Amino acid sequence: MEAFSIGSWSFHALFKAGKINLFGYLESIKYRYRLHHADIWSGMMASTEDGYIQSIKEILDEEGLTVASLAVDGADIWHDDPDIREQRYRKALLYLDIARRWGVQTLRIDMGVNALELTNEQFELCVQRYREYAQYAHDHGFRVGPQTHQKGSQVPHNLKRLCAEISSPGFGIVLNVSRWLTDQEIGDEMIAPFTAHVQFDRAFVDFAGQGLLQKIQLFRQAGYKGCWSLEFRGGNNEYLEAEHDLLTLRRAVKEAQSKL
Repeated sequence: MEAFSIGSWSFHALFKAGKINLFGYLESIKYRYRLHHADIWSGMMASTEDGYIQSIKEILDEEGLTVASLAVDGADIWHDDPDIREQRYRKALLYLDIARRWGVQTLRIDMGVNALELTNEQFELCVQRYREYAQYAHDHGFRVGPQTHQKGSQVPHNLKRLCAEISSPGFGIVLNVSRWLTDQEIGDEMIAPFTAHVQFDRAFVDFAGQGLLQKIQLFRQAGYKGCWSLEFRGGNNEYLEAEHDLLTLRRAVKEAQSKL
């Protein structure tokens, strides 16, 4: 059975206006959209205190929801300041534990490199940290890796090199489909075999034409078996626009299935 989700960042304008919180998002996923998978952005979390994390865990269990992806802000591996790097490392460890408790499928921890090229020091630290994180993730049944929304991770050759060096089943890419700064035409094909979680966004993928279907077929051919998730960036009519894009995504996945 195919799994679908809507990234909670799709409701960022409602969240900013105080009209939705994480509990409301999970309720919407289950009862408004009739889905079984959540795609949580950490910015919607009110706390990392034990009681709050446990309350989310209880909701997930009660409603039969799986967290397909947990996207963490502020736990990036690299920062020019060593003290900040250490703070972010501690935050990453905290979220690895939260991911374990929530039974997530993928965890996004970014590289933190805002340049197209990685220095040797940046690359070596990313390899070191991701190896550590990936071992923990593998031991607890999920995958961890960067998302393609920072400059360093929007270069497919950087990610392919990183995947080859780390070479761990617990490591994978959280892919914003077609969101590349270099090698736009081949980036998705290069990284599809290493992808742990995909997000489709009409800002980058053609939802009106054949682009969406072609991308889904590409990931199927690469062996992708994860959740089909979407993200809406518009900031207006978020409930309705997300529903529209979800229907479009469902149709494209079904069409791709019929062509197998």
